[in-house]
Amino acid sequence: MTLTMIFGGLIAGMTSEGGGAVAYPVLTLAIKAEPDVARDVALMVQACGMSTASFAILFQHIQVEWHSVVLCFMGGAVGALTGFHTLDVWLSKSQKKMGFVTIWFSFAFALFLLNRYNDRKTYYKIHDFKTWKAIVLLVTGLIGGFFTSFAGGGLDICSFSMLTLLFRVTEKVATPTSVLLMASNSCLCFYWRVMVMRTMAQEALEYIAVTAPVVTLMAPIGATLGSHFHRLVLASFIYVLDTIALISAFIIIPMNTGLVLGSLAIIVVGFGIFTLLTKLGERTIRSYEADGRLDKEMEDRVTNWKENGDISISTSSAGHDNSGYVSTGSSFWSVTSV
Repeated sequence: MTLTMIFGGLIAGMTSEGGGAVAYPVLTLAIKAEPDVARDVALMVQACGMSTASFAILFQHIQVEWHSVVLCFMGGAVGALTGFHTLDVWLSKSQKKMGFVTIWFSFAFALFLLNRYNDRKTYYKIHDFKTWKAIVLLVTGLIGGFFTSFAGGGLDICSFSMLTLLFRVTEKVATPTSVLLMASNSCLCFYWRVMVMRTMAQEALEYIAVTAPVVTLMAPIGATLGSHFHRLVLASFIYVLDTIALISAFIIIPMNTGLVLGSLAIIVVGFGIFTLLTKLGERTIRSYEADGRLDKEMEDRVTNWKENGDISISTSSAGHDNSGYVSTGSSFWSVTSV
């Protein structure tokens, strides 16, 4: 597990998936640990690793979406603490294992959808923040918290998916946002398991003793490296990791008809939801552009973006067309994430 979490710590810092995305499938599928043990190890691994990665993010003044951090954390806290006493009790061991890999595989599909559009416009915050967007973030956190209660993670990928697909926030903001979010949620959940429920298994504590020091060191390194990698490289890590986990689960876990159908249903529903979010995100941004609500912020931020190398910019004095340009007075800018 120590060697495994060298890689897991890097993944935790570099991507929107926490170290639990590596620890949980290795523990449940390869080492045959109980799902509850794997969940608790994943929470502590993330509480340590993603907290140190969060320090690196804040120390380097890497931009995050604070609306998501605050509201998704609130929803996630309610979802996780409620789920510990409900979903975690109701679900069987096999259902927890398959639930984890199918949820993460659906997220890989969401990331694939996101990266199909290399020339899409992305932004550094949620535009025109309103009450309905706050409610969306709270519900997103609640659902992610339910996933965290039995799988040790999920809040981070729910937040990341909503920010990037629906609100069109760039991955360079959504990823550190998800790291801060999962770090705080994991700390709360670990405290609840140890100090309130008092059900932490000795086996989990032994795994934590050999993994926590490693992820504490590797996660900040991953956060720093991740800020220099192209987003498609980071996405490739997630594609491979989640696909291997799904295939391994179908091979290793004893299957019955109900479990197979339930797993396939989660994947199909996940695909449908993420596709819908993508379409809604496109429609929302088009409406903002038609109303001219993005123009002022584009003008204020375009110089900073260009200096940071986060986008490529081209200008023209012609009028507005339908090729993805945003009007900014006498010129219009083509904004492409890189």
